[in-house]
Amino acid sequence: MNGAGGTHGAGGTAGGGGATRTDGVAEPWAAAEPWATAAPAAPAEPVVAEPAAAGSAPERSAEPLTTRAGLLAGLVCALAMVLVGPLLGLLWSVSAPRLDVQAVLSGAMSVFGVQSTVDAYFAMICAVAGLLGGLVAYLRAADAGWPVPIGLAVGGIGGSLLAGWVGHLRRSGQVLDALPANATPLLRDLVDFQVRATGLYLILPGAALLVLSVALWAGGTAPGWPRRRR
Repeated sequence: MNGAGGTHGAGGTAGGGGATRTDGVAEPWAAAEPWATAAPAAPAEPVVAEPAAAGSAPERSAEPLTTRAGLLAGLVCALAMVLVGPLLGLLWSVSAPRLDVQAVLSGAMSVFGVQSTVDAYFAMICAVAGLLGGLVAYLRAADAGWPVPIGLAVGGIGGSLLAGWVGHLRRSGQVLDALPANATPLLRDLVDFQVRATGLYLILPGAALLVLSVALWAGGTAPGWPRRRR
């Protein structure tokens, strides 16, 4: 009876899932229970793609807009340099020294000295205009990129040619009319009012590009340009 009761008590303990005996010592088979399974992992949440930011579309179109703005700035610079050419020619024709034809014919004045002075006036006027043009381009269109120096160069050459042509038209007739009718073509060419040194036509665009380059460098610009904002 005691044996059966002991057996029944042991069985009852096992059936009830007891893990320890009455004396508090764990049974060796109680550690591994076949019905104890790990909890299932939670299902992964689906990744939802975030919608594109509102500013992404304008960023894609910013490059063409910047390019168009730069081309427009370069075109404006070129037109400005061309349009200022006739004004420079008028200023040159008014300020340059005048040749005394009678003094030249009598040998009292050297025509070569007057020619060099006339060229010096043209160079000085173009240099001042180029300095102002480069400064204005830096202040107004420094962020436009490479079209600005291209416009200054092309427009500066065109403006210089126009300045020389306008000055020639303004003063050449007066000088040639003062010559005698039997004047040789060589004499007419020597006393004619014109730019003798053709390299002077590069002063206007060269001065503008020089000022623009120095201003961009001094203003803390990146090598790739456009100007870096501080």
